[in-house]
Amino acid sequence: MTMRIKKMTKNLWDKEERQVFRSLTRQYKQEGYDSKEAKKLARQETKEIMSDKIEFAETLYEQALQDFD
Repeated sequence: MTMRIKKMTKNLWDKEERQVFRSLTRQYKQEGYDSKEAKKLARQETKEIMSDKIEFAETLYEQALQDFD
């Protein structure tokens, strides 16, 4: 059961990451960047955004565990 939860969680994060990347790529292209540069910038920004989101989720989870103690 734990393995299934971990897989589902990873899939949710992967889905979120793909959505953020596509959205940012589209935005950069609308701003006039070519496809290669738009993807490069979107990749960098996606990495930062996802890192922040995961860090926030982990912190929230740790706080919730501490509240149960």
